[in-house]
Amino acid sequence: MNRSRVHLLVVAASLVVAPLAGSPGTSLAAPAMAPSSRPRPVAAVPCDPLPGSAPQILPRALDSVGLNFTNDMLEPGDSASIDVCALVDTLGIVREARVARGGTPYDSAAVDAVRWWWFRPAQRDGHAVPARVAIHVVARPPRDADPLTPDVFAMALAAEAEGNTGDAIDAWTGALARHGAHPAVGNEWIIRERIARLAVSMREPPVIPLNLVGKARGAHNQMLRDISRATNADLADQLDDVLKAVPWYSDAYRWRASARAASGQIAGAVRDVLCYRLVARDSLGRAVADRALTALVKGDTLAALSMLKY
Repeated sequence: MNRSRVHLLVVAASLVVAPLAGSPGTSLAAPAMAPSSRPRPVAAVPCDPLPGSAPQILPRALDSVGLNFTNDMLEPGDSASIDVCALVDTLGIVREARVARGGTPYDSAAVDAVRWWWFRPAQRDGHAVPARVAIHVVARPPRDADPLTPDVFAMALAAEAEGNTGDAIDAWTGALARHGAHPAVGNEWIIRERIARLAVSMREPPVIPLNLVGKARGAHNQMLRDISRATNADLADQLDDVLKAVPWYSDAYRWRASARAASGQIAGAVRDVLCYRLVARDSLGRAVADRALTALVKGDTLAALSMLKY
């Protein structure tokens, strides 16, 4: 998390819970960005509690991600506060996020960020329970940052609006490549989600160059031979290079989740499993993702590795 840009506060509001339907990863909402790069305020909805008895312990953020700022968001440069209502399930995954108080140019960016946060779930009588919680986000656009050139966010959204799936994937992949290199790109995960949803909407998935297939399989073969923490951390970095170039490569997400779990990067492993679930084209892959996610959250790393590594 870039603490200079995002401040979080879990608001201890009255929360009430009820069981959620669906398996892990099934209800991540569709991308919320409008088909324009110009930021628009989002209609606020109260963060109403779920029916049932209130938990004794509220959800607590374990790991957060930053915001993406389009070129239009960089122009005013002023910070703003947004309250995002997050529905957190028993695994700490955000199943739904919406603006509870906003009216700022950064509303959608804040929602997109909170959707990829990871929480310690609410507790009632010693058991994890789903609950809604209000998250206070302070959006601080990077000052004196150069505009993105080319404006990959605008290009991606325009291509989506025109139905040009291939061009949209190319533009979003260009945006992903700027994560870590440009201060306006703080949320790689919503970009990966958009690419995944576009890729699975195609009859045939985008091509994965053979050299990148070879690099990913080489990393996988090495992780089968070496279970050391340091080696797996290095292999996760190698697979990160692959997944920045081809962020629809399902096996690479699965293998990077394994490498991250083996090297203690649990939050990253959880998000990789969620991405693997998004790009999986069959029910078996999604079922593996669900079981691995449950094992990771419960701290059973060996069980998760047995599902992800092989």
